[in-house]
Amino acid sequence: MVSMKVVVGSNNLPKRNAVENSFKAAFPDEDIIIGTVSTDSGVSSHPTSAGESITGALTRVARAKELITDADFYVGIEGGLLRVSGRAWEIGWVAISNSDGKIATGLSSGIELQGSILKAITDGVELNKVLENDFGIQSAGNNNGFYGLATNDLVTRQAAYEQGVTFALASFLHPEFYSE
Repeated sequence: MVSMKVVVGSNNLPKRNAVENSFKAAFPDEDIIIGTVSTDSGVSSHPTSAGESITGALTRVARAKELITDADFYVGIEGGLLRVSGRAWEIGWVAISNSDGKIATGLSSGIELQGSILKAITDGVELNKVLENDFGIQSAGNNNGFYGLATNDLVTRQAAYEQGVTFALASFLHPEFYSE
């Protein structure tokens, strides 16, 4: 069995597990070795736009590549807002680079944010801090996240991120669909 080394630009457990599950499903004949490295996204603690969010994911990939140079793939995941027609959703933005520098992106499913939670995020408070300060929920981002809390764990943060990672892997699985 061939080994494939994948580095996640975060030590966050749901992000790490999402990457591991997605890569194992996409490459069942490979021995997937997951490493994590703490990286700064270079954006605000809770991005409030699509541009800021994808920039954070891409920055995590670049910084992971600087810190660990011998991986086959590098993955950055950044949670942030997607705003359309006056509404807002929490989305996981994913960037993946292979060792040759090819980059692909994907999005997770999103959950709508409204009211005091959306206002606090818009005012610059990270979603985890809102949940902690306003609702007494500790470490949601390292567990099932707002996704899990709001859906009674029908969809967890990890499960949503698995979608984004899998969508980003599509161009590596089927490059013929993405060639120019």
